[in-house]
Amino acid sequence: MPERRELTGRTGICVLAAILLLALLSISSPAPAAAAGETAYIVKIKASDAPFTVVGEGEMRRLDRAGLLEWAEPDGEAQLLGTLSPYYADEQWNLDMIGAEAAFRQNCLGQGIRVGVLDSGVNPHPDFGDRLLPGHNYVQDAEDPEDTSDSYGHGTRIAGLVAAAGEAGYIGTAPGAEIVPIKVTDGKSVKVSVICEAIYGAIDDFGCRVLNLSMGVRTDYQSLRDAVAYAEARGVVVVSAAGNSGTSAMYYPAGYETVIGIGAVDCNSVLYYHSDHNESVFLTAPGVDVRSTASRGGYTASTGTSFAVPQVSGAAAVLLGMDGGLSPEEIRRILAETASDAGDEGYDEYFGYGILNLAGCVSRLTEGEELPGEPCSFLPETGPAAAVRSNVNEEIDCTYLLAEYDTDGVCLSVQTWRFTLPAGGIAELTLPEENANYGQFLYDSKTLCPLAEARKSH
Repeated sequence: MPERRELTGRTGICVLAAILLLALLSISSPAPAAAAGETAYIVKIKASDAPFTVVGEGEMRRLDRAGLLEWAEPDGEAQLLGTLSPYYADEQWNLDMIGAEAAFRQNCLGQGIRVGVLDSGVNPHPDFGDRLLPGHNYVQDAEDPEDTSDSYGHGTRIAGLVAAAGEAGYIGTAPGAEIVPIKVTDGKSVKVSVICEAIYGAIDDFGCRVLNLSMGVRTDYQSLRDAVAYAEARGVVVVSAAGNSGTSAMYYPAGYETVIGIGAVDCNSVLYYHSDHNESVFLTAPGVDVRSTASRGGYTASTGTSFAVPQVSGAAAVLLGMDGGLSPEEIRRILAETASDAGDEGYDEYFGYGILNLAGCVSRLTEGEELPGEPCSFLPETGPAAAVRSNVNEEIDCTYLLAEYDTDGVCLSVQTWRFTLPAGGIAELTLPEENANYGQFLYDSKTLCPLAEARKSH
């Protein structure tokens, strides 16, 4: 950034007037796009209502010299995170694994919820019927903004795993949801600026409640972070792929706190060997040889974290179809608390909170169980034992206090234990003998703030 200097006298007034004029021109006129061969930059212009603008390097430097930039970053490329296989899969083992039939039997199909599929487009398919809605083509220099056809084949398969339904049986996890094709690429690479524009458009122009991004980029872009924050603020669930490098490399937007990052497992609940492992993994879902709709008709199988993502997007649509008032945070909590644990007990960076359990998600709402509002919840006792569950995504240093009373309410004894409750995990607790009256109290050992309490009278 240029060194700041004091402006005095007539020279200063003239320069300030020039800067003001330049600012007005920059805000009211379209910024010059990058010329051929010139590096493109995503920029945020001060005093502009636009969340970002894409300009060439020369224009970026001009805005910088004028003091009109909040931030600037080179436009990058994300990658679709799936491998396309040419063969046909006979069985939908993935639906059995996640308990989809329990949702179908109760007619919990995501009816009326719009899922934005930000991908290579979506081709019509008999299993989509009239639930494939008009979308938009955000690809740079696209000849027809309304052309959302899929020449690459990735997006049609993603859409099928979200919401396909046909004579062959239920294919997607939310076969009643509506698919909005949001085309962001003609191939495997996706410009970050295009992803950001598509996120805003899917929310503001198409009313999507869930966004499926089976893609990722290894750089943390401010523009992408802002777009994801915009979605969260407007109650839109964002689901994205954790990556297929088989390492601890972080991909974005899965790496952002409010995004549901998804890894992949095979039919034996074994982690896909290319599925990335890091703190971005929130859940895992079937993603190895899963059957879905093919772009040229019929069905085919695909592998990758890309194809695990839409099954979770469909689960989010099912929950929203059951209760449209659920916030993204509440949906994340339901998904985490009902997941089938895998890997290490509780949360781990390979399986996240576990494998998607659609049956458990639906049961949580149909049984009328309230979402836990406390950081921790005492679980029902089983004989002389009980347990406490964490409702937050971080470890808690806990102190457990067990007080026993007589029939008149006089305290007979107090015992305390200190332990670490893992993020999203469950810890077993000691209880008095049967027929005792007692109270359970859990505190944060560091702050002494109460976390949960329960009382039992016999």
